[in-house]
Amino acid sequence: MIRILHKLLVFCDKKNARRIRFAYIFSFLNAFAQNAPIMAGIFMIRSLMDGTADVLTCCLMAGMLLVCFALGAFFRHMSDRLQSSAGYKVFAEKRIEFARHLRKLPMGYFTDENIGRISSILTEDMVFVEENSMSVLAEIASGIFAQIVLTAFMFFLDPLLGSVTLITDIVILILSVPMNKAAARNSIGRQGAVEDLTGSVIEYAEGMAVSKSFGLMGESSTRLRDSFARSREANLQFEREYAPYERNLEIICAAGITGILAAAIWLLQAGRMDAINFIGVLLFLMNLFTPFKTVFQMGARLSIMEVALDKIGAVFAEKPLYLDGEKEPLSDYTHEIEFKDVTFSYGDEEVLKGISFTADKDQMIALVGESGSGKTTIANLMARFWDVNGGAVLLRGVNIKDMPMETLMNHISMVFQKVYLFEDTVFNNIAMGKEDASMEEVAEAARKARCYDFIMQLPYGFDTIVGEGGTSLSGGEAQRISIARCILKDAPVIILDEATASIDADNERYIKEGMTELCRDKTVLVIAHRLNTIRSADRILVIDHGQIAEEGTHDELMDKNGLYSRMALLQKDMNEELEDDAK
Repeated sequence: MIRILHKLLVFCDKKNARRIRFAYIFSFLNAFAQNAPIMAGIFMIRSLMDGTADVLTCCLMAGMLLVCFALGAFFRHMSDRLQSSAGYKVFAEKRIEFARHLRKLPMGYFTDENIGRISSILTEDMVFVEENSMSVLAEIASGIFAQIVLTAFMFFLDPLLGSVTLITDIVILILSVPMNKAAARNSIGRQGAVEDLTGSVIEYAEGMAVSKSFGLMGESSTRLRDSFARSREANLQFEREYAPYERNLEIICAAGITGILAAAIWLLQAGRMDAINFIGVLLFLMNLFTPFKTVFQMGARLSIMEVALDKIGAVFAEKPLYLDGEKEPLSDYTHEIEFKDVTFSYGDEEVLKGISFTADKDQMIALVGESGSGKTTIANLMARFWDVNGGAVLLRGVNIKDMPMETLMNHISMVFQKVYLFEDTVFNNIAMGKEDASMEEVAEAARKARCYDFIMQLPYGFDTIVGEGGTSLSGGEAQRISIARCILKDAPVIILDEATASIDADNERYIKEGMTELCRDKTVLVIAHRLNTIRSADRILVIDHGQIAEEGTHDELMDKNGLYSRMALLQKDMNEELEDDAK
C-alpha cells in the first residue's frame, strides 16, 4: 500500500506532491478533531458522576464540542482542497503531456491494439485515478491517523486495552499483505479486460457499415461478445478472490472488539477500571477499528490505480521518435529533397534497401510501383512519421533528424486519399493551415481548391460544422477542403498520395484543378496509382521490392520496355476494357 501511494506521488509533479504531503497534516488534525468529542464526553461524564459539573462547565464543554466540529470540518476542507485540487491539476497536465508524447511516437505504434490501449487509458484509467486517487489518499491518511489516535487513547484508558487494540491492529496489517496481493493480481486482469473491451467496441463501430452490408451484425460481433464475457468474468474473479479477505477482516475486527470488551469487563470487576472509563470504552468500542477497515477496504481501488498508473507509465516509456533539433534548412542548398542510401524495416521485415534520389526546387517526382513496394514508406519517411534505419533524409541540405519538428512540418504539406476533417467549422478546418488566417485568406484558398461554391451553399457557409471525419460531406468535397488547407499553409514541399484514385469524375476534375493550384511553384513528391496522371512528372521512380528499379521521364521509361512500360500497357488495356464494358 505504501508502495502504491509512493508511486502515485512520484506520478505527480513536485509542486503538487508537496501539496498532497502538506494535506497529511490536516488529515491528522481532522482525525484528532473527529475523536476529540468522544474523549471530551468521557471527562464530562466523570464531572457529572462526581458532582463537579456546573453550568459554566457544561457551557465550556458545549463550546469545546462546537469548536471540535468546526475545526474538523475546516481540517477536512483543507485536506480535500489541497489533495483534490492537486489531483485535478495533475491530470489536466498529464492529459496534455500524454497527447504531446503520442505526437512524438512513430506511426507504427498506432496499431489497432494500441489504439484500444490509448482509448482505455484516456477514458478509463486516467478518469479512474483522477476521481479516486485523491479521495483514497485522504481516506487512507485520515484512517491511519485516526487509528493511531484511537489506539493511543486505549492505552491511555488502560495498558491492557491498548495492548489488545495494538495486537488486533497488527493482525489486520498481516492480513492486508495477501489481501493487497490478491487485489493487485486481479486488477491486472480486470484492466486488461477493460482495454480489450474498448478495442473491441472501436473495431465493431468502425466495421459496422461492412457488417450491415453483408447482413452479419450478429455474427460479426463475436469478438465484442467475447470481450464483454471476459470483462464480466474478470470482475467476478476480482470479487471472488477479494471478498473472502474482506470477510476475514470483519471477523478479525469483531474478535478484537470482543477481546477488548472482555478485557474491559475483567478490569471493571477487578477494580482496575472505574465505571466512567468503562463507559468511555463502550463509546469507542463499536467504531474502534472502523478507520483501519476503511483503509484496507481501499486496497481494491489502490490496486486498480496501480495497474492504471503502470499502463500510463508504459506509454510514457515508449521511446519518442521526435527529438527537438536545432538546425534550420539552409538558404543556399543544392537539392530541395535528398534521400541518401536510405534503408528501413518494419520490425524484421526490410522494406527499403538503399534508396537514393534527389528532388530540386519546383520539380515533380513521382513514385510508382506495385502495392507493398515501398512508395508510401518513402513519403512517410520524408514527413518523419518514422525514422530511417540507415542513411539520411535531407531537406534543403539538412538532415531532418537535426531539425525542430515544427520547422520540418512548416516546410511540408500532405494530401492523402483518406481525408480527415475535425468536427468543427469549415473555416477552422481550412485555417488549420495557418493559425492567424483571415476570412479573406481562407476564402481565397477555398476558391483555388475549387470548394468555395459548394461551401457557400452549406447552411451556414464557412461557419457550418462538419461531422467528425468530414462525414457530413462527400468524399470529393472533403478532399477539396483538405487541399484548401494545404494551399493556405503554402509549404514549399507537397507530398501527394494521389487524391483522385477513388473519386467520381465530376469531383476528379475539381480536385485536379485544386491540386494544380496547390502544386504551382512547389516541389512535389507524388505517389502515383494512375500512371496517366504523372506523364508530365520531371522524374518517375519505379519502386520494386524496396529498391529503385527504373528512373526517368515517362517517355524515357516507355522506351526502355521495362517494368514501367509493362505497368503502363497493362493499365491502358484495363482502361480500354472498362470503356468497352461501359458502352
